[in-house]
Amino acid sequence: MRRRRRVISASEKLYSTLKMRFRTEIFKERISLESGEKQQLLESKGDISKNQKKESRFCCSIMTPILVWIAIFGVFSTALLRSAIPIYLNVADEKFLEIKKCPACFGVQLCPAFLTGDIVPETWSRYKATQLLNKRNVYFATFKDKHVVLKKLGHNAKLEQLDRHILEQSVGLLRRPIEQLSVSTAVRPYTHQNVWVDRVKDLQGNCSTLVHRLRNFDPASHDLRSNALEGSADLFQGSDLLICPSQRKLSYIENEFVKNNFGLYRLTCLYNLMTLLLLNSEPLIFQSFPANKGWPFPVYYGACGRVIVEEYVGPNLAQWLPDASLTERIDAALQMLKIADKFTNGTAGFRLYVTDLSLYNIAVSLDGILKIVDGENIVVVDLEKIENDRPNNFDVPYASDNAGCEHLPSDPHCVSYSEQDMCYRLYNDHNYFAVCRELFSPLDSFGLMNGLPDYILERFPLIHKYQSDCYSSSTPGAREEAAKNLISIYGEMVSTV
Repeated sequence: MRRRRRVISASEKLYSTLKMRFRTEIFKERISLESGEKQQLLESKGDISKNQKKESRFCCSIMTPILVWIAIFGVFSTALLRSAIPIYLNVADEKFLEIKKCPACFGVQLCPAFLTGDIVPETWSRYKATQLLNKRNVYFATFKDKHVVLKKLGHNAKLEQLDRHILEQSVGLLRRPIEQLSVSTAVRPYTHQNVWVDRVKDLQGNCSTLVHRLRNFDPASHDLRSNALEGSADLFQGSDLLICPSQRKLSYIENEFVKNNFGLYRLTCLYNLMTLLLLNSEPLIFQSFPANKGWPFPVYYGACGRVIVEEYVGPNLAQWLPDASLTERIDAALQMLKIADKFTNGTAGFRLYVTDLSLYNIAVSLDGILKIVDGENIVVVDLEKIENDRPNNFDVPYASDNAGCEHLPSDPHCVSYSEQDMCYRLYNDHNYFAVCRELFSPLDSFGLMNGLPDYILERFPLIHKYQSDCYSSSTPGAREEAAKNLISIYGEMVSTV
């Protein structure tokens, strides 16, 4: 195999040398260009970062005072809103207590406690917004480490109707336009037209002391029960204490009210008494038949302006029953029957009828004691007046028949009553009827109709008969007899279950 060897001439050597040098120069120039571009790029990046730092510093210098001013504005606006629109309810505020309307109010004996901060709202009642949502005007608070309830005794519309009624009835008495009258002024002549002066014996037995007393209202003739302020469908009729009028009853209520407002000018007490008789008699009932004498009502502490303060008893029966044991439910039924018995027996010749008994109006204390916390719908009857007047059938026992509820067969809570048969009969079984309608209704909230164990039914085989008679008997006297038998049976059950 032949191998050829290439021979390079001088001209080729020169060409190749020049070519290499040219390439070298080009490479050097390229390197210098690239290094320059890199340097420019680095310099440009440095300029950009410097500009960004300058811009961020400029933005921070602008944003910092703006944020500070926003924070300051927020603090001041919050303070202004709190001062203009209070968050918390101030129970010492005149607008809440309405003291300026006195003596057309409920009393003043607790005003020092309100004004010195002894009465403090609690739970949701602390907030001002509750006034917008609280239609019934009932609030919860503490008073001397006790839980209490504050009541204004009516919704705002009812309170306005009361004021308008007093003003309209006093225009003719004062001979001034209604626009120039205030309710605090108008209640005085309104009351004076129903006041008489009585002579009371002093310690020596002389009738030398003159005492102002409130004259009995006659619902049949007095304008109080016929002035249509709420429209023809719902007349302004005053409180339930005006049902079954009696001078002896009114004097009894008046004396108890004056006794509980010791130190207050008697005429001022009569102005307060008149206001409550027109609006809501609950404070009068709770003071005339007090808890410390065994009546099943909350303790009444007093009033300031148009706010009363009562004991907070506990949850109502509707809230309490679902978690109650059988023994607790039987004991509650026993207490309710005893309440009906106590109201019917009465005191000092007076009988009480509860006309709006429901699971929501009876509360249970921590120790299981039941109390009626709504005293607005209680009628007081003077039995002595019935015996003296001797109206037709006054001595014929009356058995409640729930007349008027026939058109509401689906409502087990419908309970009717007859005012006439309360006012003119010596015996009426309404209290037993009202209690048994709750205890033994088809809803069986107490579990006494279908929830009793077999061993109890075997031991007391007549229990269902007594419960049925108490609920629906139309025979005079049968309902009371059944109730008394149930009191005896439930008493045994509570002690043995």
